[in-house]
Amino acid sequence: MRPGSLPLRPEKVVQHQRQRIIDAAAKTFSKRGYRKVSVADIVKAAAVARGRFYEHFASKEDCFFALYDEATAAALGAVEEACSESGLEFPERVREGISALLAFIEEDRDRARACILEGPAVGPPINARFEGVIREFAALLRAGREDDASSELPQTVEETVVGGLYWLLYYALLEERPKRVGRLRPQLVEFSLIPFIGAEAAGAMAAG
Repeated sequence: MRPGSLPLRPEKVVQHQRQRIIDAAAKTFSKRGYRKVSVADIVKAAAVARGRFYEHFASKEDCFFALYDEATAAALGAVEEACSESGLEFPERVREGISALLAFIEEDRDRARACILEGPAVGPPINARFEGVIREFAALLRAGREDDASSELPQTVEETVVGGLYWLLYYALLEERPKRVGRLRPQLVEFSLIPFIGAEAAGAMAAG
């Protein structure tokens, strides 16, 4: 400990250690894939004792869920903040929200790859979480749509749009082309807006 420095409180030490394991797990899952990763791999990447891992997580799956919950909550928060700027019309909010999501993905590609690409590899146990994330992002989209412009649309149109966005991002990350994701914004904006404002207006907004 450096002279004059104060020791960290026990709860801070625990929190730091847990986050260190999650960060290492994100890199490991991203690099090797969920199914090929073992607890030993995560422990090695985090440089912690195996017993420390089990103080925080019951299993590899439990650790992945902690990573998934943390990352998706942060992504949702970033999008919600971008969409909440006052004075923006619905199409502009959609564009800003998608821009924020892409920026979030670019900021930490390991977390994005781990959650978006490796989530399906977990199998049925992740279904409830995945569906919950889709519903939360769809709720943001639904909150901004104008009743008079979309009254004849199906009630689940937002979930359909968000699900489509997920798979577009999935395949972009799967290709492992760093520039591919950053260039997706026009396509994602247009895709998201077509059901609500039509192809011509959506294309114009995507190009803006």
